[in-house]
Amino acid sequence: MKITKLVESPKLTKRYRVYLDNGEYFDFGLDKGSTYIDHKDKKLREAYWARHYGNPSEHYLIMNIIPSPALFSAMLLWGESPSLRENMNQLNSLLKNKYNHK
Repeated sequence: MKITKLVESPKLTKRYRVYLDNGEYFDFGLDKGSTYIDHKDKKLREAYWARHYGNPSEHYLIMNIIPSPALFSAMLLWGESPSLRENMNQLNSLLKNKYNHK
């Protein structure tokens, strides 16, 4: 499994839509939100992760690499890098390792 395309979301309240190679797609991110890829502020990034790891359902989705708006927001918008492209490459590697190894 991997991300094949990332585009602006057609939903008015969401920022991006991600397409997976299995035909699924997910809309995520607030349309007017500011994220790590925008402001590059590590303290705000740490606060985001603390809030979302505190939510048991989001924590489960993120830690288990389960395709969901929570996973895509965390890993793409608030990932290790302020680069959306680098975060997408890293997440694709995680998805590949989880879903494609035999």
